[in-house]
Amino acid sequence: MSASDPLAVGRRSVLAGAALAIPAASLAAASAPPPAPATTRAPRQRPAPSVADGGLSGLIANHVATATFAQLDAGALERAKLRLLDVIGCTIGGVRGEGQAAVSGMLASASGGEASVFGTGRKASVADAAMANAMLARAFDFEVMTVKVRDVISPSHNAPTSVMTALALAEAAHSDGRKFITTMAIGDDFSARSIAASGLDFNDGWDGVPLHVTMAAAAIAANARGLSPEKTRQALGIAADQIGGTVQNVWDGANSWKILQGTAARNGIVAAHFAEIGWSGMTDPLLSPCGFYAQFTAGCARPDLLTGGLGQEWNGEIYFKPWPSCAANHPAIESALTLRAREKLDPQAIDSVTIQVEPRILGLFIAKPLLPGPSLHSQANFNLRFACSVALLRGDLRQEDYAPSAIADPALTSLIERTTLAALPAGEKGIVLTVRRRDGKVLTETLRGRPRHYAGSTAQEVEAKFHQQVAFAGNVPESVANELRQRIGAIEKETDMASFAALLANATRFPA
Repeated sequence: MSASDPLAVGRRSVLAGAALAIPAASLAAASAPPPAPATTRAPRQRPAPSVADGGLSGLIANHVATATFAQLDAGALERAKLRLLDVIGCTIGGVRGEGQAAVSGMLASASGGEASVFGTGRKASVADAAMANAMLARAFDFEVMTVKVRDVISPSHNAPTSVMTALALAEAAHSDGRKFITTMAIGDDFSARSIAASGLDFNDGWDGVPLHVTMAAAAIAANARGLSPEKTRQALGIAADQIGGTVQNVWDGANSWKILQGTAARNGIVAAHFAEIGWSGMTDPLLSPCGFYAQFTAGCARPDLLTGGLGQEWNGEIYFKPWPSCAANHPAIESALTLRAREKLDPQAIDSVTIQVEPRILGLFIAKPLLPGPSLHSQANFNLRFACSVALLRGDLRQEDYAPSAIADPALTSLIERTTLAALPAGEKGIVLTVRRRDGKVLTETLRGRPRHYAGSTAQEVEAKFHQQVAFAGNVPESVANELRQRIGAIEKETDMASFAALLANATRFPA
C-alpha cells in the first residue's frame, strides 16, 4: 500500500474517535453528556434499476470477452513480462513470509486439484490455488505497484492477483502463453482503469485490493473461460457483490491485509463460474445507482479513463519496488540511503533523526508508533520510523530485516526511539530528513519529487531483483531460476502453461 497521490482524484476524509476508559465510580457520578449534534451525510443516489444495456459496464464487458493477444503491442507485452517476472520473484521469496506456509497448506488439497499451490507440492481448485498464490506473492509487500492511466497516478496492489488468477486458470486449462498473458493484461488494465477513474484514499477506510481487483479477476476468468459479452457482464456484476475489506487491519497491526489479495482472486474466479452456469448479477456493476462507484468510492470522477483507448492502451503497474516496505515509506528510505552514502555517515554517530513530511502523511497508518503484535511484520512494514531507521543503520532494507531478532536489535529500537515525525511547512511537498550527529553537526537530505524508481526500472534492475529474491529463498537451484527467467522472457511462446506452472512449483518450497 501507499499514501494517496496528489495527482489522483480528490476524495473525502473520515474522522475516527477514541474511547476513554473511565472508572465506574466516576462514571456514576458524572452528569449526562449533552446531546450529540445532528450529523449530516453526503447525499446518495436513490436505488433504481441500472440502465438496460449496462452502460459503460456493457462496453467493458464486450472488450473483456473479445480481447486477443493480437491487440497487445510490443511495448504492452514487454511491460507485462516485467510485471510477471517481478511477481514470480516475489512468490519465490515469499516462501519465507510470516504465516505463508500455514495458509498455503490450509488451501492445498490432499486429494489434488486443477492448479498448483506453490510452496506445498500439492494442488487445489483453481479458486483456492489462485488465492494461496496471490497471498504468497504479496508476502513481503515487495511486488510492483502504482498505476498510471493517462494523467492520473494512484497507489495499487493489483499484480499478485492478476498474475496468479491468470496462471491458475491457464494451468488448469492447459492454455498457451499467448492466452495467459492476454488474460493477465486484461486484469491489469481493468484494475488500473478502475482505480484511476475514482482515485484511492485510505481515509475512506477501504482496502484498494478487494475494491478494485475483484472485478478485474472476474474479467480475467471470463476471458480465460471464453464467456460471452453478456455472461462477462454478469460475472462483473456478481464480482461486485463480493467486494469487502478495510485498512483497519493495518492500523491494528494484523496481517489479514494479505488475505484480501487472495480473496480478490478467489471471488473473481467464483463470480465468473456463477455467470458461466447461468447466474446473473447487477446489470451495470460500475455506474448503477447502488453499484461499485456509488457504494464503495466517492464517485466516478473520470469515466473517460474507464473506456478511453480500450483495447489499444494497456495500462498496468509501473513502480517496481526496490525495498519490501509500504511505498509511502520509500521517500524516507531513499533519502536515508542517499544521506548515509553522501556523508559516509557512521550510524553510531547519530544523535537524533527528524522526518518532515506533508501533513496528510501524519494521518496515515505509517505514522503510528511501532507496537508489538499481533503481526510483527505488519507492524514494521507499515511504519515510517522503522523503515528510515533500518536504512540509516544498515544501509538497505531487505526481507531479512523483518526477522523478529532483526526488529528487536537494540541498536535499531534505540534509533527508532530517537526518530521524530514532523509536518513540513504549509505548501511544501516531499520529505526533509534531518540527522543530528552526536558532535552537533546537522545533516539534511531533501526529496521534493518521487523516489527514482517511480520514473521506471530497467529490465536489468527487475531481473536483479528477481535473483535477489531467489537468493533470499535459499532453496532454488540456479538452473531452475535461470530457466524461469528465460521462459518468462518468451512467455508468448509457451505451448502449455501447465508446464511453466510445474517448473515454478518445483522452484518454490517452504523451508522445513
